[in-house]
Amino acid sequence: MNELREINWFPGHMKKAIRNMREKLALCDGVIEIGDARAPFSSFPGYLHRLTEGKAKVFVFSKADLADPEVLKRQVEKFRQEGIEPFALDLRDKKNVKTLLNHLSRVKTKQEERYAKLGFPAPSKRFMVIGIPNVGKSTLINSLSGRKKAPVENRPGKTRDEPLLRIQDRLYIHDTPGILEPNYEDKESIAKLAILGSVRMDILPLVALTDYMLELLEKDYLPLLVSRYHYQKKENPEEGFKLIAKERNLLLAKGEPDSQRARKLVLNELRSGVLGRISLDR
Repeated sequence: MNELREINWFPGHMKKAIRNMREKLALCDGVIEIGDARAPFSSFPGYLHRLTEGKAKVFVFSKADLADPEVLKRQVEKFRQEGIEPFALDLRDKKNVKTLLNHLSRVKTKQEERYAKLGFPAPSKRFMVIGIPNVGKSTLINSLSGRKKAPVENRPGKTRDEPLLRIQDRLYIHDTPGILEPNYEDKESIAKLAILGSVRMDILPLVALTDYMLELLEKDYLPLLVSRYHYQKKENPEEGFKLIAKERNLLLAKGEPDSQRARKLVLNELRSGVLGRISLDR
């Protein structure tokens, strides 16, 4: 897929967002790093992880209800082997959120440890929520607070600059805009994030992006394609999408199958979970 070499995904506004994040980070005791459970390795930016070294950290895999459960189980175990204990959560599930909230209240920050040695009452804790665009940061904050505080947009880069939010008596959270790696050496990772809607749709032409998507689905989730669209493997992706267009009666004026609409249909149904529980990182 030669188009992957041409990807440009780091817009200028992210540089400003990184500067603002650095300023707020100095006032925070810890960070909550969020990745998409469907692509946990691709969606955990190493750049942000390094930028926040020295802070207490909590790791969350959002949208766990949309990920392939068997694949996710193996990936969680791999993170554990590397010393990371992630929470794989459906952020709309109140029980999941309560589990995370209880964990946050127990996290010991360096400031708390200093206060304890001096015999002082425990201070308030401030966490910064960080991650790539459209990974669930605003949904997490809304769920933790129990009411809508942060805007939730299904488009990357739409989180506004938010003030410090009070979650509990001694627990506060900063929201941040979604930030991508300045440079992804693995171009397939950024393509996967484009499929999931975490980067702008215009970083790759629709045809190139959905060709790659269909390649991944044929390799790992062919039964889902067959069940949903009565799909059959074709010589090339364009013929495959024409087949789906015929199955769904997506036709042009002259009765020809509209492969462009079929491409958008499959992409949207993958993102929403309608197609089934799918993991793009293997």
